[in-house]
Amino acid sequence: MDAIKKKMQAMKLEKDNALDRAAHNEQLAKDANLRAEKAEEEARSLQKKIQAIENDLDQTQEQLTQVNGKLEEKEKALQNVSNFNIYHS
Repeated sequence: MDAIKKKMQAMKLEKDNALDRAAHNEQLAKDANLRAEKAEEEARSLQKKIQAIENDLDQTQEQLTQVNGKLEEKEKALQNVSNFNIYHS
């Protein structure tokens, strides 16, 4: 009878330890999931920032192209005026 009681106590202790480990591992999994969700949220936020910066870059490059075109026109006009002044001086 004592052997059975000891065996039952050992099994109960083993069960309790297993439940403790399971609860601990479950908490670790929850913590890991929270960290993963936070990292994914940060990644989405950074992706939005990257997209906004890329859009700004595209707009700035387009503006630069337009300004360079206008500069070339003005330089040509200045050259024409300079040439006109040289020939008519």
